[in-house]
Amino acid sequence: MTVTPAKLGEVLKCGLLRRAYGVPVRRSAPVVLAERVTDATGVVVLAVIGGAGTDRWPLLVIALAGVVGIVVIVRTPLLGRFAALGEAPEAARTLLRTPLLVGMTAVSAASWFCECLAAYVCVRGLRLDLTLADTIVVFSLGSLAGALSFLPGGLGVAETSMTGLMRALGDVSKAAAAAATVLIRLATLWFAVVIGLVGLAVEERLARRQPVSARRSSMR
Repeated sequence: MTVTPAKLGEVLKCGLLRRAYGVPVRRSAPVVLAERVTDATGVVVLAVIGGAGTDRWPLLVIALAGVVGIVVIVRTPLLGRFAALGEAPEAARTLLRTPLLVGMTAVSAASWFCECLAAYVCVRGLRLDLTLADTIVVFSLGSLAGALSFLPGGLGVAETSMTGLMRALGDVSKAAAAAATVLIRLATLWFAVVIGLVGLAVEERLARRQPVSARRSSMR
């Protein structure tokens, strides 16, 4: 569901939790929201680390300001105005308390760093003039731009951003940058989507094997 608009399809996780463990959607939905917020904070942390000591600070400051704005909105009473969200606003604020936010951001940054390493393998394979730090900035800011576009999977925006950043940060031709971007997206976004589809198919098959009485019990 990463390739759905604004990743809204990831609410499917709530449905799976409800079916498998009887967790109400109104309780699990804030987890998805907190995950999206800490995805952004983790990416920004990586971008700042990768761009430290360079002239890329304007871009990094803008990205950081955007994420801080999201966190502030979630943690203020503003969401409480939407009664339809039930207990979601309060749960989201609880999940985004400073200790948990710091911890989840660290885990998120470590996870995204692994994707940056996958991107760096693509860069090295094509022998492009980009360091690991450059690749981290390219992948982090490109992914963040794609997420903020609210387009399915950030398609078009993420690719354009990554290609442009590669050319700006290194002596890379347009064709080489485009080829690297395609490989990076295949190795990160689409590879993950395929794994998710396989996992979803397996989960669906296991759910169908579960006795009807057990499913009704988990729904209570």
